[in-house]
Amino acid sequence: MDGVCELGETLRKAREAKGLSLEEAARKTGVRLEYLEALESCRFEGLPEPGLMRAHLRRLARFFDLDPEALAALYPARPAPAPPRAPVPAPRRPGRRPRGLWLFLALLFAFALGAYLLWPKGAPAPQPEDASPPPQTPAAPVAPETPPPPQRVRLRVETEPKEAEVYLDGYYLGPAPVELEVEAGRRLLRIEAEGYLPHEQILDLERDQRLQVRLTKKPEEKPQESPPPPPKTLTLKVAQKSWLRVTTPEGKKLYEKTAPPGTELTFELPVVVRVGNAGGVRAVLGGRDLGPLGKPGEVKTLRFEAPKENE
Repeated sequence: MDGVCELGETLRKAREAKGLSLEEAARKTGVRLEYLEALESCRFEGLPEPGLMRAHLRRLARFFDLDPEALAALYPARPAPAPPRAPVPAPRRPGRRPRGLWLFLALLFAFALGAYLLWPKGAPAPQPEDASPPPQTPAAPVAPETPPPPQRVRLRVETEPKEAEVYLDGYYLGPAPVELEVEAGRRLLRIEAEGYLPHEQILDLERDQRLQVRLTKKPEEKPQESPPPPPKTLTLKVAQKSWLRVTTPEGKKLYEKTAPPGTELTFELPVVVRVGNAGGVRAVLGGRDLGPLGKPGEVKTLRFEAPKENE
């Protein structure tokens, strides 16, 4: 079995061993369905350049648990194009001569014969004034010229960092460094590596090129700053006249008097508050408004602790 047929047979057996159809294998490997069908049928004349197809074969080999380099080596270096088929000329139906032409020819023949018999000997025989031209043989059709194969150039790509993933026109070529023959023209090169910004570049491939690409590292993400701890204070806002006494839990007096409306008092926590008109005094703890301390005219004693940092 030659290398070309061995490639198609190997791919078909590997796919059937996994119990996959051509459509399922194309979806799971990312290789186009028409490429898979052509590879298994050993039809290479319509496929992209050999370098790209060998990259597809390495991807298929890794999926089918085959040797990538051995499978890629089975692909021909340059598939032979199919020979052009010369057009077959349509047969020409012989035309039917009109009946009047035959009558004219018969009269002409009779006139020539009579002239020959009556013409003096030694005189030149008269030539007919009108004679049908000899039929022309149609020229053989000319086969169309085969277009020359597309120009090919050699491309080598090296990267920093090494083993970055290299793509050409969306086809995965493999980890850098890579070197292969491609068709000349404008091509899109893309290089990716984990932890680096992707690199894209338009190439005008008119001759062999060797590229060295240095990728840029992604900026480090700054850790999110933890929110500041809640303020450990208590603010009393007096809306109605009320007697107030504020002490520490140990009993040290911090404030004691009758506060008029509009008074605002702030104390570090923890504190104990005794109020004579609970409905006329509002409490703001650590920036959070707790509302009135109680009902209007109600006498209450309340203790406020410092909030925990994880609250």
